[in-house]
Amino acid sequence: MKKSQTIMVMAAAALVGCAHAPAKAPDNAAPPQAAANPAAAPADESPTTFYCNGLKITKMLLDDTPYNLKYKLPGPMEEVKYITIHNTANKAPAIDERNYLNNRQDNVSISFHYAVDENGAIQILPLDTHGWHAADGRGDGNMKSIGIEICRSTLYGSNLYPRSEENAVKLAAYLLYIYNLTPDDLRMHYDWYPKKKCPHRIIEDNRWPEFKARVAASLDALKRENKQI
Repeated sequence: MKKSQTIMVMAAAALVGCAHAPAKAPDNAAPPQAAANPAAAPADESPTTFYCNGLKITKMLLDDTPYNLKYKLPGPMEEVKYITIHNTANKAPAIDERNYLNNRQDNVSISFHYAVDENGAIQILPLDTHGWHAADGRGDGNMKSIGIEICRSTLYGSNLYPRSEENAVKLAAYLLYIYNLTPDDLRMHYDWYPKKKCPHRIIEDNRWPEFKARVAASLDALKRENKQI
């Protein structure tokens, strides 16, 4: 990531209480806790939980193994220009998505920055590292966007997916805020790779404009809270 953008991001994160040290939880939030499976965290880094924009974010980065370095942690992200939204297309919670990605060894290059479910978000990649999530090779989807996977997307008739999506709205707004981006910088996986119907729940109901509007409202609230509008 460019040095100027890194400084800007750290300053913006500090304004909302999310930089380097756990933020004070909202008054009505549950006490900060480690992720559901602390043993799944890298041996040299315990899970760290923050509260940002009313969302619990647990940092549980992929293990720094030779396999993961080759297939999942490919290199630096020089600049963040977009936030890309995905659906996982299964029923699993965020911790299972993180652990499955961490442990899979099928010689496929795949990785993303966050998995989000009804309980919060898990950060999986460092934000200065690009992932393999957009299926556009070395295009801007992989090289210049942060990938968010919304979990529980094949659970129909349940409130778990809507709650997961609402947490993704909060996370997307927070990331737009710290990178000084706008809702017009949101992308669907489909935008990078039209053969992929992803995020399928949003596409199925033609809700992309609505999703962006919800992110915009959350972003405006965050700016008001920090006296920027």
